[in-house]
Amino acid sequence: MDNIRMNKSAERVADLLVLFAKSGAPLTLNEICKQMNMPKSSGFELVQTLLHKGFIEMDDVRLKTYRLGIAVFETGMAYLSNMGVPHMARPLLQELNRQTGSTAFLGIEDKGRIVYLDKAESYSVMRPTAKLGSRRYMHTTGLGKALLAALPTSKVLEILGEGEIPSRTSYSKVTVPDILQDMQEIRERGYSIDDREDHLEMYCIGSAVYDQWDEPVAAISVASMYSGMTPEREASIVKLVKEAAWKLSGQLGYSGDRLYPQRQE
Repeated sequence: MDNIRMNKSAERVADLLVLFAKSGAPLTLNEICKQMNMPKSSGFELVQTLLHKGFIEMDDVRLKTYRLGIAVFETGMAYLSNMGVPHMARPLLQELNRQTGSTAFLGIEDKGRIVYLDKAESYSVMRPTAKLGSRRYMHTTGLGKALLAALPTSKVLEILGEGEIPSRTSYSKVTVPDILQDMQEIRERGYSIDDREDHLEMYCIGSAVYDQWDEPVAAISVASMYSGMTPEREASIVKLVKEAAWKLSGQLGYSGDRLYPQRQE
């Protein structure tokens, strides 16, 4: 880093945008210059340039205060679009796999099923059979239940449909009241549990992932052998899964204060 040749003007632009992002409130030109320790003439030129480019905008003409502009949002959204959720989630899945010794999954909902987008299993002793691109029931898998619980109850009922609810094992929940109760418990504790509901040998823990509009867009889970699950191991995995879901949600621009916010039904 010591050998990097910094451009002073570019550095000031970056510093100013960071200042606005951290301030949480509109700023006057005097406040900008004071916090950035620059002459007012230089600060005025910098503000005018970013104002012209749309990276900041006038907040209050009377008070002469400024705030971040729409160009910052557009640039940020372009970054997220180019990165893609699977690409952003990959290092988190790998770290979950390394820390737990179990397979970590990423999935999304499509046409009422959970679709497995990615997994990390290099450190897994036993590897679950779910293949990338495969579809599973949302109400039986840890990954699916994590995302299902983040949806409004009306959407949950739509996914379940009006016919017979299928099961995967004798532990699968197959009635609407049981599934809705399960969803409520997931929302309250902040993570899902698949206790042999999709596979008799597997115990999965998952959590939903949210985007910049505070909408659930994916889920992360860790699948372990049921025979090796202890209260201590479960607590450790829960902590790691929730941390990973929080981190990915933050990278996607999530502004909520909990993984399962209260929603209108």
